[in-house]
Amino acid sequence: MFAVVLALASSLSYAAGDVLAGSQTRRTSLWTVIIFSQLAGLCLLVLVVLARGHGLPEEVLLPSLAAGLLSVVAIAASFQALAIGVMSIIGPIFTLAAAVPVIVGLASGERPSAWQLAGIGIALGGVMLASREKSAGEHHQATSRASILLAVLTAVSYGFVMVLYAHGSRSDPYWSLLLGRSTAMTVFALTFAVMRPGLKLTRAAAVPVLAVGVFETGGITLFSVASTLGYLSIVAVLSSVYPVFLALLAHVFVHERLSRTQQFGIASALVGVAVIAAG
Repeated sequence: MFAVVLALASSLSYAAGDVLAGSQTRRTSLWTVIIFSQLAGLCLLVLVVLARGHGLPEEVLLPSLAAGLLSVVAIAASFQALAIGVMSIIGPIFTLAAAVPVIVGLASGERPSAWQLAGIGIALGGVMLASREKSAGEHHQATSRASILLAVLTAVSYGFVMVLYAHGSRSDPYWSLLLGRSTAMTVFALTFAVMRPGLKLTRAAAVPVLAVGVFETGGITLFSVASTLGYLSIVAVLSSVYPVFLALLAHVFVHERLSRTQQFGIASALVGVAVIAAG
């Protein structure tokens, strides 16, 4: 049961980070949010690792480095998909990332109950509906095939990121995340040095931008710890219902309207979560 709570807290943390990231990107710039939020998350992990005082387990090296590199692929592919595609089409595809750890978990011998398997299906279906938005218009249709391929690449890449972090977390979740985030930050820093985009972190934006990094790091940390306490196939799904929390937070704080499809999706996802927890 504790794994369920941590996984749901992971989704809520992800959603809070996304809401802040969206609002701050409009007020500052994309690179400002990426660089400073990643630094904040990395510093938080360094403090946690130092406070624990545990040595680096060799077993976390390869999965963590691979997770860091794949996370860069997932971020780059998702940004490009969002730039050229239709959100109502590619949004639900992003949520299929959870299918990768579900398949890996079941293939490795995990055996959720029949009720939990049903809950997984209901929750994933609800998340896909909750992540749907109105179409951006016909002018995007010419590039929809490329955006779909990029969305699939995003889902597969991030799905394996979850699997790799879960694998590394068996030895030490905090070292695993620190190495993975350090790898991703190095790639972002090199890209930034080549592109040299402008940064504009104002005093008013500093706290929200840094909070983005804290929430996103909290999300992946909670998932990693939860994966050591429960089935990966279940924890991954519960950690992936963040579009439900994202829609609710955007409705409450940004006053975005929820379509009937999103309302039905949110209700379905919550039913799926309840079935999983009860199973």
